[in-house]
Amino acid sequence: MAANTNNRIPVKWVRDRAKAAYDKKDSCYICGTSQELELHHTHSITLLLNAWSLRKGYDISTDAGILAVRDDFITDYHQEIYKDVYTLCRSHHIKLHGIYGKAPSLASAVKQNNWIEIQKSKSTNTGTASVRGNFGRFY
Repeated sequence: MAANTNNRIPVKWVRDRAKAAYDKKDSCYICGTSQELELHHTHSITLLLNAWSLRKGYDISTDAGILAVRDDFITDYHQEIYKDVYTLCRSHHIKLHGIYGKAPSLASAVKQNNWIEIQKSKSTNTGTASVRGNFGRFY
């Protein structure tokens, strides 16, 4: 592959094209806050793009190279780009990346989903104690 002659990194060109169609929610999936919201992809777009371009033999080392193939990439990875995402508050997003790293491996997507669901469960169950057995019917 030639030396990178991009004015921008390739993934930025992909994100610019894709972000208009992102379905960013108005609250954090985990805690429900509407402050400092960010979109989290459980599959790193950078890692997907690099593996895809290598597998296809595409040269994305120039702006012209990535611009020529970015729509094909978006089509091939529609699920990962648009569906396998969560709107998270900055705090939860930072915690997730603190566990899985800045660019989580593609194999960690299921674990990320599980972590997010566990955090959501913890967030919605805080402060609620359930009364078990027949004794509960008196309350």
